[in-house]
Amino acid sequence: MKEWLVVDGYNVINSWQDFRKFREENLEHARELLKEKLAEYTAFKGYSGIVVFDAQEVQGVASFEKNGALEIVFTNEGETADSWIERRVYDLVKSGSSVFVVTSDYAEQLNVLGSGAYRISAREFREEYLLTKKQIAQRSERLARGLGRNELGGRLQEHILDHFEKLRRNT
Repeated sequence: MKEWLVVDGYNVINSWQDFRKFREENLEHARELLKEKLAEYTAFKGYSGIVVFDAQEVQGVASFEKNGALEIVFTNEGETADSWIERRVYDLVKSGSSVFVVTSDYAEQLNVLGSGAYRISAREFREEYLLTKKQIAQRSERLARGLGRNELGGRLQEHILDHFEKLRRNT
């Protein structure tokens, strides 16, 4: 079963303090930073991701970009990210995928839950993101340690190392 992470981009940018300086000075930079964070997160977790930005006050048609497993969507002129997300989530859930939607908009959360997806507030997602960043750093550090020497531990997956560690401690 495929797992999707769908993110209301401006909702996260406006909720996280990490973006405060960027959104005031250069909104484009804040969007780029969020896209980088989401691309890293989805790649590490093995999710397919979609980040949606409103084009409600911008003229033009919808545009789509791809960054690895992350799709970047700018909605049509006059279309909200919420309405785009609702349609896409419904289709994804209907196809049998697990879908996690990141938004702090209460009405959107209710719609997401009603369609069978899971909701994650922007604050909860920030905590999950920071935890994942620690896991990425730990894995990178462990891999870097193992590169200079030919050790088995540097080539094993995390769950196997954990299993061996439990075995070692029980004896």
